[in-house]
Amino acid sequence: MTSNRGTDDYLDQPATMSALGGTSAAPLRFLDFLIRDPLRTMLLHKSGVPVTVPDPSRFAVHKLIVASRRHTDGQSAVKRAKDIRQAALLFEALLQTSRASELALVYNEAWERGSSWQSAIRAGAAMLDARGRGNFATCLTTGSKEIAENVVLPFEASP
Repeated sequence: MTSNRGTDDYLDQPATMSALGGTSAAPLRFLDFLIRDPLRTMLLHKSGVPVTVPDPSRFAVHKLIVASRRHTDGQSAVKRAKDIRQAALLFEALLQTSRASELALVYNEAWERGSSWQSAIRAGAAMLDARGRGNFATCLTTGSKEIAENVVLPFEASP
């Protein structure tokens, strides 16, 4: 996988990686955002396997954005629903583990990337059910107080 920073015209075309002997990689939108500041953790298998994973806050925001860009038919609809469920579960987990400030920081970073990111976040947030939207709003408002920064909620209605 490699980050796709250009237009979506090249999204379905493999990117040649000359530094890797001409091997091709699949370009993915928003990958640069997702893999920034990864976490080291352990996979629970036998004596443990060290792994590097995306930050849960980044993963949750990324899932909202990706869901907003998926089509509404066939396999894309299934993936879209899964993306939204995963984001909702992560918002709940971030609240329960007192990591709202981390979400607020990451969310503000994504929001400040411009209007296309804001539109994608709004569209993804609109797909959340009432509980998911409530957890997202609570996490953002709690986190904004903890980091002493304003957060623009991606929806009008209060949870």
